[in-house]
Amino acid sequence: MGFPAFLFSRKDKNSTEMQTPLNVDLGSFQIGSTSIGTPPSVADPFHAILTKSAVFEPKGKGVEIGAKDGLLDYGLFSLNLFQGTFTRNGQLLKIGRVSTEDDIRRIFGEPYWIDRSDGETILFYEYQSGAIELQFEFPDGAKLGFVTLLRNGILSDSVDRERYGVDKAWPPQ
Repeated sequence: MGFPAFLFSRKDKNSTEMQTPLNVDLGSFQIGSTSIGTPPSVADPFHAILTKSAVFEPKGKGVEIGAKDGLLDYGLFSLNLFQGTFTRNGQLLKIGRVSTEDDIRRIFGEPYWIDRSDGETILFYEYQSGAIELQFEFPDGAKLGFVTLLRNGILSDSVDRERYGVDKAWPPQ
């Protein structure tokens, strides 16, 4: 099915530079000091932009962060360019462009759903009864290319679950 780019609005892009690399905590669902679903923290480099715009996308950093209704909605990280760190509940994770599907499964366990189409693989992890979604995309089917953390993810929509062929109960337990 390919990368779910239709989810993300490309309106209101910006070219603000980001001086400090971000930490993304994939266990506490935080980007910088802001948790998904909360207002952006003034401590974060995207705070000022997201109070005026829906998208923070500093040039050449491999980061796109979006807000909806004043709340942090998603973060998309392209591992070709992303220079920040990934942690899980504060513990540094060693994931990057060389990570495989097996590496991710060793860290996060079995995903709620796996999409294998168009030569790509996307592992979908659902948390908080589907209110938080974590995706690991392998564009070539082998090596990790993108990590996406989002509120009310793609699979929270019944039409998208059908599109992806999901045959499991929703919400996930």
